[in-house]
Amino acid sequence: MRDALEIPRWALLLTVLLTFLLFLSLLIVFFLPTQASGSEADGINFDKPTKEWYQGPVRYIITRQEVKAYKALENEIDRQNFIDWFWQRRDIVPETPQNEFRDRFEQRTFEATRKFNFTTKPGWKTDMGKIYILVGPPDEINSDLMGKSHRGIVTWVYRRPPFPDLNANTVVAFARDPSGDFVVSTSPTMDSDVARGLRFRREKMTVDGQMLVPGLADPVYTNAGAPVYQSELQTMMTLGRLQQLPPKEEELFKSFVAAKEYYGSIPLDSRVDFYQSGKEGTYTTITVGIRSSSVQYRARGGKEVPDVVVFGKLVNKERPAEVYPLASDTSFAEADDNVQASPSELLIFQATGAFRPGKYQLILGVQDKVSQKVSAYRRDVDIPDFTGDALRLSSITLAGSLEPMETIASLGKPFQLGKFRLVPRPNNTFHKDDELDIYFQVYNPAVDASTGKPRLDVLYLFRSSNEDGTYKDLGTYPVKDSGGQVQGYAVPLDKWPVGSYQVLVTVKDKVSNNAISSSAEFVIRP
Repeated sequence: MRDALEIPRWALLLTVLLTFLLFLSLLIVFFLPTQASGSEADGINFDKPTKEWYQGPVRYIITRQEVKAYKALENEIDRQNFIDWFWQRRDIVPETPQNEFRDRFEQRTFEATRKFNFTTKPGWKTDMGKIYILVGPPDEINSDLMGKSHRGIVTWVYRRPPFPDLNANTVVAFARDPSGDFVVSTSPTMDSDVARGLRFRREKMTVDGQMLVPGLADPVYTNAGAPVYQSELQTMMTLGRLQQLPPKEEELFKSFVAAKEYYGSIPLDSRVDFYQSGKEGTYTTITVGIRSSSVQYRARGGKEVPDVVVFGKLVNKERPAEVYPLASDTSFAEADDNVQASPSELLIFQATGAFRPGKYQLILGVQDKVSQKVSAYRRDVDIPDFTGDALRLSSITLAGSLEPMETIASLGKPFQLGKFRLVPRPNNTFHKDDELDIYFQVYNPAVDASTGKPRLDVLYLFRSSNEDGTYKDLGTYPVKDSGGQVQGYAVPLDKWPVGSYQVLVTVKDKVSNNAISSSAEFVIRP
């Protein structure tokens, strides 16, 4: 007969299995390092325009002037513009599409968060994390985490530190404090001592038979390769130096950083025009105008000339990872007439490119290199799709200069479209002594079988703008039986009254009997 007290076999097996699982869980908790989870990594704020953004990892590289300027911003758009400009001026290789400094900064921050998670404090906030982010990983790491009389000591050695004033084999020591965190220390032997303050006095402590002498380097430093003659004050200065940006990067950033009163102080106008591209995407021209009186000039070649940099990027609003950078000094070309611009005229710059149709945000940055004034702007841009067979028109581009060229320019050259040199007016504002130049292209017209060319009637209708938003027709200018898909019309403005106007362009395809219209607004000033 079975003993009533006998444990069933299935219960015994279940007990053994549960005991094994519990033992395995304890091993994971106590002996394996905790990895930073994806949500924790994603929680590190590099570019979200929150009020506390400057308190994130950027605290190690942001200047006091920038903190003051950022705290003064009152809305999210201004803060986002500031953050974009913050990273842009730290791009150490601006001619490449990537921002190498930012990529390196983010990578080091993520690595610091993963490596230095000794306590609940995020790794990037620790002393180890700060030095790792600013200076980079050390060449040698020595760890003594299970000492008999101390909580733990770690030394880092930089064989060639990026600081000319520091010696080769620069040593930085970290002592584990009562919370379990490793803090930078000039006297790690004392700072990690479990009995510190109870019964030992510093001058009586020894490390491997070496006496701790007040004012001289801790034996932990000398054992790791620091000079024997290095004093505690020198050690303190070295540790302070390692918690700063390397001098080459620091000097580079200082040359770009502007005080708060300069931020956002350069007025800017912009216009975006769209044309059909022979390749994938829509050919887009981004024209920027800066009033010449808002920047300072420098002497160059016996002349006073402006020294302005314009850069930017297009960010797809539906696919934020899709970014078209316009970030280098040469991305925005300068119009030839800039050197002759009067104080009331605009300095004009342009960037071009073929971009995928869609909804974008255009982010622009401007720097006056003479005064160090900076500005950042953003606007929404809808890039149209010109594919298909329907009758279409490009943007109605209003220009201050439209001149024919002897040769056809290749697509992509700023201020050049086909056989024309075209300088759009960014603010669509003209003076009475200007000429209004209208340019547009016609796509997919039907072809007359007898001539092999389109037959287009083009009508320009000019209207004045009333205060209530309505328009008053002023007159028309017709072009009959045109065979050209590129259209242009010049209008002298000397007899036009000051005011706001609209030009409505209607193109009728006489072969297919289809028609299409588009318009553009402009202003005339004295």
